[in-house]
Amino acid sequence: MAGQDKITSFSLFELNEHLKRVVAFNMRETIWINCEIADVGNSKGNVYLSLVERSDFKITARAEAMIWGRSLDKIIRKIGDSLWSILQVGRQVLLRVQVEFHEYFGMKLSIQDIDPTVTIGQLELKRLQTQKKLEAEHFTALNAQLPTALVWQRIAVISSSTAAGLQDFLQQINTNPHQYKFQYELFEAVVQGVNVPLEVMQQIEKIEARKADFDCIVLVRGGGARLDLMGFDDYDLCVALATCELPVLTGIGHDIDETLADLVAYQKLKTPTAVADYLIHKMLTFESTIVQYASDIKRIALERIRQESTKIDLLEEHLKHSAQQRLKRANQDLEAIAEKLHLLDPRTILARGFSAVSNAEGKLIGSVEDLKAGEEYILHLADGKVTIKMG
Repeated sequence: MAGQDKITSFSLFELNEHLKRVVAFNMRETIWINCEIADVGNSKGNVYLSLVERSDFKITARAEAMIWGRSLDKIIRKIGDSLWSILQVGRQVLLRVQVEFHEYFGMKLSIQDIDPTVTIGQLELKRLQTQKKLEAEHFTALNAQLPTALVWQRIAVISSSTAAGLQDFLQQINTNPHQYKFQYELFEAVVQGVNVPLEVMQQIEKIEARKADFDCIVLVRGGGARLDLMGFDDYDLCVALATCELPVLTGIGHDIDETLADLVAYQKLKTPTAVADYLIHKMLTFESTIVQYASDIKRIALERIRQESTKIDLLEEHLKHSAQQRLKRANQDLEAIAEKLHLLDPRTILARGFSAVSNAEGKLIGSVEDLKAGEEYILHLADGKVTIKMG
């Protein structure tokens, strides 16, 4: 229309270039932001992240960020390998960023530094909440109440084949000074990062399916930063360990480290080497018990033999005494019988002045009525016999 003002317009590039200058002018200094990691990836030595903020689980803000290789090296030198435990989806992080705007890529946050204490604080709070839940649900003493075998020689080991802690455990158990022989099988799982709970639980399930083949489960890894061990604070993992039908021994980290997996285990040991020492000592205790039993059996047997030998000696003495008394009484009885026989001996009777009469056939005459006139009889006297004839 005639007389109408002409519309002023800008190209998209011009707009973005203007925004770039506005951002560069107003955001010269780096700033600290608190946010949650929604996604993370690596490419060509750089780390790319999606950052979000939530309110009642609803995302209220989103931004893309990256850690360029040079900054990444610097952060690793400061934090160490714990960085990779921080850069996990769902982690709450405090980042120092440089706000940048590019005509083509739009706004990006270049991460210059990370404060690990915020992430650790959030995880420690979650850990405390998980611990209280495990205690309230009585999982902390469940595995420790299992009845166990007297000897633990068949061991299911859960660890990473490359873990230094596993090598320490195997070295100690294979070179024990008592030369005890252990049978062990490795069930491999990662022992660092977000996949720890899932992989360890998968291996527990495999072991439980073959529980008759093992006496116990050993879960070991070497030391590391606190964040490296956070996977062992997972609630589901702890429940899986607590409800195992085999006793679980943990040797996770160094002396000062303690995870919730330690809390629910049958026995928590300070290090993987300490786990090996525990098993060796258990074998030594069993062997010592057997040796003591053998010594006790020998002592009891010898004492029983001594007691029975004493009884035999007493019985032998008693039998000897009884036999002597029986013989003495028998001799006395024989003497009495002999005396009676002597007294009843016809010769003894005749010697006292008695006489006896018998007929010719030698039959003793016991009555006058048995005597017959004209018959001959024999008169027996102490000093001989004479023949008489009845008139």
